Amino acid sequence: MTDTHTPDAEALLRRSLELLPVDLYAWAALFADDAVFELPYAGSFDAPTLREGREAILGGMTWFMSLLTGLKNGELTVHGIVGRDAVVGEYSATGTMSASGKPFDQIYIVRVEAKDGLITHFTEYFDTLRFKKHLEA
Repeated sequence: MTDTHTPDAEALLRRSLELLPVDLYAWAALFADDAVFELPYAGSFDAPTLREGREAILGGMTWFMSLLTGLKNGELTVHGIVGRDAVVGEYSATGTMSASGKPFDQIYIVRVEAKDGLITHFTEYFDTLRFKKHLEA
């Protein structure tokens, strides 16, 4: 018997956090071809605030992951959005900055929308001042 379960936004978010530290290509495959990845406050450290399309999203995450080693995502708390295949999630992440060897830690709030078993929109909020300090250390 074939499993025909289509993952919803929560399952996709959970899977993305499992895959991100280990397989960027499998992580990117969770996104629709025309997905949008937003980082509304990333302009404060001269990064794009919007990436459109799976390839652009993969490029942005490849850059981010090149900055870190040993990324570990903490426990995820999920809040459903009524009437949509969408969730809001809260989690922390830790690791080591590759250039300096100093610790990395961040708290994330994300909003994930899905359709047909793929992520269509991913918005990530985080403390950009903290991230900037990690980059400058």
